[in-house]
Amino acid sequence: MEKIIKAGIIGGSGFTGLELIKILSMHKYVKFNFVTSRTYKNQAVSEVFPSYQDRNNEKLIFVEKPDESNLNEVDIIFLCLPPHKSMEYLMDIYNFINFKIIDVGSDFRLKDPEDYRYWYGIDHVMKDRLSEFVYGLPEINKEEIKKSNYIANPGCYPTSVLLGLAPVLKGGVDIENIYIDSKSGITGAGRKYAEKYLFTNTENNFYAYSTSGHRHTGEIEQEIKNMSGKELKIVFTPHLLPLSRGIFTSIYCKVKKSKKNSCAKEKIYILFKEFCEGLPFVKFTGNEIPQLKDVIGTNMCMVGFNFDERTETLKIFSAIDNLVKGAAGQAVQNMNLMMGFNEEEGLNLNGLFS
Repeated sequence: MEKIIKAGIIGGSGFTGLELIKILSMHKYVKFNFVTSRTYKNQAVSEVFPSYQDRNNEKLIFVEKPDESNLNEVDIIFLCLPPHKSMEYLMDIYNFINFKIIDVGSDFRLKDPEDYRYWYGIDHVMKDRLSEFVYGLPEINKEEIKKSNYIANPGCYPTSVLLGLAPVLKGGVDIENIYIDSKSGITGAGRKYAEKYLFTNTENNFYAYSTSGHRHTGEIEQEIKNMSGKELKIVFTPHLLPLSRGIFTSIYCKVKKSKKNSCAKEKIYILFKEFCEGLPFVKFTGNEIPQLKDVIGTNMCMVGFNFDERTETLKIFSAIDNLVKGAAGQAVQNMNLMMGFNEEEGLNLNGLFS
């Protein structure tokens, strides 16, 4: 019988943190050691967020920060913090780190400190530890994740993009000119107050943002190189949907003419089918286009494609829930692999949080 592990969450009152609390509360082998929130310190999670139900009549209380004894007892912590904050937090508790770490934030995804400075605008304060964090996309790095103590959870946009591109990149299809059009629900911006995220400004509205270079671009290009061995520059444009959650991504790329790429449509279909077989959280829909309603509240990524023979353009479509497969659910999937649990433990959600 698997042992019960003690988990801590740093930043439990954001959208991702709350989703993580809900998922872990249903996990058979997890007990909360602490959950932090400066905004709601000393308040019960179930009182602040009534959608959360206490387990076994034990009230889960937000604390401002864990004390030394909490850190000494915990088996794993999840960092659900904004950019730059995860590395600052780990620097502060450096002497107490004897537990596994999953950074759900963005601080340890990029492995080159210069790339981090370019995309995030500041120097990384833990450059020497970047290489210790495995990029936590289980469908690509499962064996490395199993052996690692430190995981950098992928971004929500990169998850939708990389799971769409992986079959053709790993299958050796010669592609170029990658254009990515992604659309996200408002929770992708986090739980913060800004006029542009008010209901009256998002309802019946739709627009692109960060069009000159979204931070996730560097992360996507890094992992494309890791999968294909080639440095491919992408054009990535995110958009804001008037929805609370979900990401729909359309990827367009040119398939180069060659004997190797002959019968492209049939070959690509087989590559997708073979890649997705045995993956519990990726479903290939063939030439049927996935829809957000089919993934909201689940840890699933649905992927479909079409090949435009007239222009020799491969069109890939993917859909995920940005808070689950794009964040909290994927973090639990990584934890399961790290701890030797069944990969699907606690994640058969079936749209529970939709």
